[in-house]
Amino acid sequence: MGLAVEFSTISEMFEKIFEKFSDSKRPVLSYKVDGKYRNIPYSELRDISTNFSFGLSNLGVQPDDHVALISENRPEWVVSDIAIHKLGAVDVPVYPTLTAKQIEFIFNDANVKYAIVSNSFQLNKVKKVMGEVKSLKKVIVISDKGVELEKNILSYIQVCQNGADLHQKQPDYNNKIKAKINPSNLLTIIYTSGTTGNPKGVMLTHSNLVSNIKATSQIVTISETDVFLSFLPLCHSFERMAGYYTAFA
Repeated sequence: MGLAVEFSTISEMFEKIFEKFSDSKRPVLSYKVDGKYRNIPYSELRDISTNFSFGLSNLGVQPDDHVALISENRPEWVVSDIAIHKLGAVDVPVYPTLTAKQIEFIFNDANVKYAIVSNSFQLNKVKKVMGEVKSLKKVIVISDKGVELEKNILSYIQVCQNGADLHQKQPDYNNKIKAKINPSNLLTIIYTSGTTGNPKGVMLTHSNLVSNIKATSQIVTISETDVFLSFLPLCHSFERMAGYYTAFA
């Protein structure tokens, strides 16, 4: 079976897949809570990612802004990725195993303006280098337990709630952005491991990822009944292309 929908950008892929499977009873994502899987249907993921994208807009995220994402594999990683690309912004996925000094280098090299982190442990690493990253404006924390929220450190839940309010009041707020996203736009900057010196940021466009997805779909048979287990980090280029985007498409 080939691709479920036709698309030329990753943003368009998400939009069309959500439209096609909005009434599907099968989950798009599953994750474990207390040893049991909790399912997320397509409609729920669509709504959450839309609200989060409006929340990011409300914070000032603009097309082409660079947004770092430091998190272990979890549904919010996917939500953040979808929301960032809805705005025509560029995500910079960072391995959660990196040190504060390595994060500082990547943030400065990529001119990161916003960062989304998974928890207080990742936040503390970012806080150590905030004074050295002049471009960084705000940090969003997914799991904010034990986190002291400040003017520039925000809760993921609060950003989603603010986005839901904006979406309700101005549902067409982000519509003009969608029309400007094209295949040649920068999608993501993925950094190498840095084993031969400082990491290098690999700049990938929508077209780069879309061409890989389409090529894979012609070789690997994937059906709507298949289940993927994500075990590599989502910030890894292979997991993102094969285990996430290709599976989604």
